[in-house]
Amino acid sequence: MYDAVLFDKDGVLVELTELEVIHDAVDGTFAEFGVEPSRDDVERLVGCDAETVVDVCGRYGVDPGEFWRRRDANVSRVQREAFDAGEKKPYDDIGVVERIASRCPVGVVSNNQRATVDHVVESLGMGYVETRYGREHSLQSLRRKKPSPHYVERALEDIGAVDALYVGDSPKDVVAAHGADADSAFVRREHRADATLEAEPTYEVGDLHELEDELEAS
Repeated sequence: MYDAVLFDKDGVLVELTELEVIHDAVDGTFAEFGVEPSRDDVERLVGCDAETVVDVCGRYGVDPGEFWRRRDANVSRVQREAFDAGEKKPYDDIGVVERIASRCPVGVVSNNQRATVDHVVESLGMGYVETRYGREHSLQSLRRKKPSPHYVERALEDIGAVDALYVGDSPKDVVAAHGADADSAFVRREHRADATLEAEPTYEVGDLHELEDELEAS
């Protein structure tokens, strides 16, 4: 058994947020600056990098650092509201995480905002989670998100793990895990049925029950 297992949040522990909810929050952030953006620019500021933020904001004459701070706060707020309203539910296999936690330390590492991660973990009563990371509301955080191993490495340092597994649902999660010198598990849920992986994961499973079976067999 590993000496730590880390989990991504969205797409692994809880359902993805509807994209239109995120788009509306980004559009609303532009409105705070008195800007009417194109639909393309709204979509570009979802799952983006820091350079894209600087480029889009530059064309509208908006300070990119301040814009991103507000954008991230707004996106975090609507995701927390969606979770509280039952529009963003935990997967029915989430109990696997607690069972794994009875055998080794577990953590949560997400590209989402830290406030969003904290809200979900605390709302689900996951007190057994020993460390958790999400992004700060800053452009610098975009340079540290997966596939960078930055936050995965920080979580592993917190736990003191040397033989760890990172569980995600994105090709970037596999790359980040390997960059942090950890094994990887790719969860190919329905929304990732057609995903092409950039790197070979240690495990590929359909859900967390299958992952539990793999870990028990190892």
